[in-house]
Amino acid sequence: MTLRQRGMYRLWFALSLILGLAFSPHARAQDGPSAIPEGSGSIIQPVSWRLTGENAADLTEQVRAVVQQFEGAILVKDEKDILVLSLPSAKLTDLHQKLSTLGTLTSPQATDEHRAPTTLLRLRLGSASE
Repeated sequence: MTLRQRGMYRLWFALSLILGLAFSPHARAQDGPSAIPEGSGSIIQPVSWRLTGENAADLTEQVRAVVQQFEGAILVKDEKDILVLSLPSAKLTDLHQKLSTLGTLTSPQATDEHRAPTTLLRLRLGSASE
């Protein structure tokens, strides 16, 4: 089993655990924000960024190349103009710096704040003309 496959299994296990806890009968009996099981945010933190450059197709290839340089980074979803990846939260700041060199990076969340050991990053790609 390759390192990438092991990482994917770990990610899916963690996501399954979160979803299982979120939709358990105990969680459904509660109302409001407390319906989210305590501790689920301590496993994976979701983050969304937008990266714009001159050419979205070239930008996608450049981002893929940058992501491959990061140990522990796994490309979970690769669709037109959207990449979703899982990576250790400690590497989020380094990834932010590398991607900033490719174009204009908009990231509403603070990159220095790590609430969980793993980040699920949704990266929307676009051209500057959009």
